[in-house]
Amino acid sequence: MKMLHFVDAATTDETIISSDNIQMIQVTDANTVNVHFKDRSFEQTADVRLDRMVLTATAKSEVVALRLAELMVGTNMGGANVLTIKAAVAPFTEVSTVAFTVGA
Repeated sequence: MKMLHFVDAATTDETIISSDNIQMIQVTDANTVNVHFKDRSFEQTADVRLDRMVLTATAKSEVVALRLAELMVGTNMGGANVLTIKAAVAPFTEVSTVAFTVGA
């Protein structure tokens, strides 16, 4: 299991999610990657809702989605198991915005 650490460009909003909760990484257009994950009530209700983290990567969404998927499943035994996705910081320099959206 890897923990995913999402950080916006201003470093004012940070969210840490277990990679086990990721349901889908979706490229919706050339600029947008949606990372869908279980919301907190997923196990407790029949209402299946997915929260999402929206990454904006101008003309690079496919590259960012694939890199996230590859790095998410990689393991580093005895090393860091937290992958930070921060706007404009390596290895995600193409990402300009990281935003959380509550599932509906």
